[in-house]
Amino acid sequence: MSDTTPSTKKGDGHADVECSAATAAPPSANPVFVDVGYGPEEVIMVAWAPHDPDNPFNWSSARKATTLAVALFISFLSTVMASSVGIMAHWGPEWFHTSHTGYMLSITTYLVAIAFTPLVLAPLSEVFGRNAIYQVTSVIAALLFIPQALSHSLAGLLVSRFFQGIVCSVGNSMVGGTIADLYTAQHRGVAMNVFTLAIYVGQAGGAVFGWVGMRCGIQWCYGIQGLWAALSCVLNAIVLRETRADVILSRRARRLTKQTGVKYLAAADLQHENFWALVSQSATRPLKFLFTEPIVAAVALWIGFSWATIWLGTSSTLLVFGQYGWSPAWQGMSLLINLVGGVLGFASNFHQEWLYQRARRRGGGHAPPEARLYWAAYGGLLFPVGMFIFGWTGQPQFHWAIPATFLALSMWGVYAIYSAVFTYLADAYETYSSSAQAAQSCVRNLFSGLFPLFANTMYKRMGYPKATTTVASVGTLLSAAPVLLIVYGAQLRARSKVASALTKG
Repeated sequence: MSDTTPSTKKGDGHADVECSAATAAPPSANPVFVDVGYGPEEVIMVAWAPHDPDNPFNWSSARKATTLAVALFISFLSTVMASSVGIMAHWGPEWFHTSHTGYMLSITTYLVAIAFTPLVLAPLSEVFGRNAIYQVTSVIAALLFIPQALSHSLAGLLVSRFFQGIVCSVGNSMVGGTIADLYTAQHRGVAMNVFTLAIYVGQAGGAVFGWVGMRCGIQWCYGIQGLWAALSCVLNAIVLRETRADVILSRRARRLTKQTGVKYLAAADLQHENFWALVSQSATRPLKFLFTEPIVAAVALWIGFSWATIWLGTSSTLLVFGQYGWSPAWQGMSLLINLVGGVLGFASNFHQEWLYQRARRRGGGHAPPEARLYWAAYGGLLFPVGMFIFGWTGQPQFHWAIPATFLALSMWGVYAIYSAVFTYLADAYETYSSSAQAAQSCVRNLFSGLFPLFANTMYKRMGYPKATTTVASVGTLLSAAPVLLIVYGAQLRARSKVASALTKG
């Protein structure tokens, strides 16, 4: 059993106890007086020792990788649950006795729930921990596949999909926070790159599950996803442990208090007023970030439109390749083109990581968050150029490989943007990463949920080339976003209250 080693830090006026994993008798540190809502009390502050094995930053590489893999499986499934529905649009309406638009509402309800739920769950995970939320939500997500597989009711489908979106939102917003818990900024880039690839693999996985539904019946599309979700529950229970450092320290302080009778507190405990005030503060923080933090607002609008085009592209891809006489099953498998773009983006992000590490070395061991955006600037151009050529070559007189190639290039651009947004916000907001990610996730998924509703009508009324040109034109305007952030990002962060405070800290 290790000893608990006290050290007094004069800089902030608090006596901190730097604890190892195990604890013994109460340390001989000088107590300090703090008011935690019940009048001044004598307490001993608990902090991390430099090599504390309980600190997630100090976990072994194998433990970090295993935790990351299980968390990424959650992200993969949350994307599969959305993308598989679009591919089933040929048979879903008949099964649920509804129209095409009615069936596509199941994507909208799912993504709208994903959009708004992180505003509550993500910041709460920063206070109460991530592990419990992962465990509970994964079980609920698996159970909600039962009514989807067995019911023919549209109302039942929409209700179950809405609640499934609520619990699956953790795969979109909270996993980014988990990565920030496990990896310092110096080592975070590769982990975020793998996270983005998992989302793209989920897009392609949706095509596979959709194909199974076409061949074996729509109930199997939902049923097999339910089995995979059940597997996720088992893996979560076996592998996942708490990664939020503040929560781990708070639990340690409570354990020390119980064992010794001496009052211990972690720094995060000083911010706790009462439960409902804490819930209110946590739930409103992402919205405050969205409306008061210029960085979050700018990034949210940028990624919101870019990512929504993937869902718009899901519908347009089926329509465009349908012109080549492909069966509905093969139209759905055309979404594997997105994965090609994802693999290209995954590879290019290693060069982005090299650029970041070079900036860090030149900065004496520190690089600004804007150093994460170099490849996003290229992606901002690849996206509209690829979409424009895809739209005008996606016609029977051109071989299908031509529009497929440029669609992959466009998805490569979106990959670079998506990955950059997560690493940029993680670096800029550090301990509040989940709240910042929840804010951009809200806008991104809201756009993604609405775009598929009008995609079919838009492409048929305007024609495939003109409709895609419209999307590419907006993308061209947004391509300036990463360049402006690289040039003016430091000034923008200086105007962002939280980001500037973290930089000074």
